[in-house]
Amino acid sequence: MLGLGLASSHAPAMFEPKERWPLVYSRIPEYTKASQPHTARLETPEVIQGYIDRINAAFDVLRQQLEAYQPEALIVVGDDQGDMFDASNNPTFAIYTGEELWGLDGTSYRPLEERHKVTFPCHAELARTIHKGLIKKGFDLASCAVFKPVGRAAHGVSHMVAHPVPTLLPRLDIPIVPIFMNEYFPPLPTAARCYNLGKALAQILAECPERVAIYASGGLSHDPSGPRAGWIDEPLDRWFLERLERNDGEAIQHLFTFDSDTLRGGTGEIRAWITVAGAMQRRATVVDYIRAHHSKVGLAFAYWPGVETAETGRAAAEAMMQERDEEAGEDGATLRLQIAGSSQESE
Repeated sequence: MLGLGLASSHAPAMFEPKERWPLVYSRIPEYTKASQPHTARLETPEVIQGYIDRINAAFDVLRQQLEAYQPEALIVVGDDQGDMFDASNNPTFAIYTGEELWGLDGTSYRPLEERHKVTFPCHAELARTIHKGLIKKGFDLASCAVFKPVGRAAHGVSHMVAHPVPTLLPRLDIPIVPIFMNEYFPPLPTAARCYNLGKALAQILAECPERVAIYASGGLSHDPSGPRAGWIDEPLDRWFLERLERNDGEAIQHLFTFDSDTLRGGTGEIRAWITVAGAMQRRATVVDYIRAHHSKVGLAFAYWPGVETAETGRAAAEAMMQERDEEAGEDGATLRLQIAGSSQESE
């Protein structure tokens, strides 16, 4: 059965100390550096540390959800970005059906020689069941039974797994089922196709005895190497999160039906969230949202409460947010208003 849904951003800065955030931000294209939003200048080291504290607190909430639900497997949905696959073969959807895979700790903002391999156990039997079921439902996923990355072979699995999974599962004691989707390299799957993929996953897992959770890795709006690098479309992000809170699956299926600079680049990672929304078919709880220019991403965290933990899950999230607001006090509230700025940034 599929009982719990989770989602978060996976931006590299989230897993680095505040001292490295200026380095992350400095990697935007040179031609964009003279046209950055004024709110980026408000992100002092103190503000960035506040972001990191909120990121850690939000991950705490997601971990609490996992601990309460106690899944036997975690499906991880996200993009590849040229690690597993390359131009010789870049599937729209793929599932890993092997026993384990590996990635690197740290982020790409650290020298490769300082990073170490991390092995992720996988639930091969469940992956094969999902693969077979999806084929029957018209989703022809590529099957990867042997871990052999051909993009950036020295990096192992994409950071959609390598960055957030050790934070969600510090002991790596729950096997994962990675599902990769093409979110960067056109032509791309539609939002409706991703939503229906989620629905199909839920139908298949309803017949499985295992307790399963699903996690969307990536997003929200960002374009780290493109013309909008450093800019974040907060109105779009908040619109999307509100649709999740309302369980408005009809609305989110219309994303990406038109072209827009904002919807290009890394914003395509929202497809993973749409997939999980399709699988859960109920209202999400948004834990936090941070417009963090120095991370180059609109950072977000959400979950769809476990069938058996809805009330305890919401209570934990509400307590965390109330405590954060009380600690911030009047000065913190004023600062948040300054950082939030106006919604005109995306215009």
